Amino acid sequence: MKIYDEQEIMEMKPQELTALLYTAFLEKLRGAIKALEEGNLIGVNHLLQSCNDILERLGGGINYKAGIIADQLEALYDFCSRKLMEANVKKDKDIMLQVLKIMENISEAWSIAMEKADMEAGIDNKLESYDNYLYYEPANIDISE
Repeated sequence: MKIYDEQEIMEMKPQELTALLYTAFLEKLRGAIKALEEGNLIGVNHLLQSCNDILERLGGGINYKAGIIADQLEALYDFCSRKLMEANVKKDKDIMLQVLKIMENISEAWSIAMEKADMEAGIDNKLESYDNYLYYEPANIDISE
């Protein structure tokens, strides 16, 4: 995973930070699964705690003005957090895989939404440029003959 310096993080849009948190979460959870397979129980514990820290940060960034989707995300983050605590106590790979699948789906949906928003922003910028061009009135041009 790329290590970002403070300046890079400060310049990111909130949507980019969310995507970064999803990526970090997925990498840490995959690492916990691998650590479990290798019998590294201390590593599993640390990685799952990191995953829960990330879920807490994701939950803190929810925009509740978004309506029901915000409530659903909060419920999913809470569910995943509880499942990871259970997986950590039981050292249960199946529970970790269940959470991994949920978060992969959320991360993928977030990426698609960001791409769509970027495309729509690009279209809006083109329309604005076109509108500005239409309203441009050149000076000193006589079109009457």
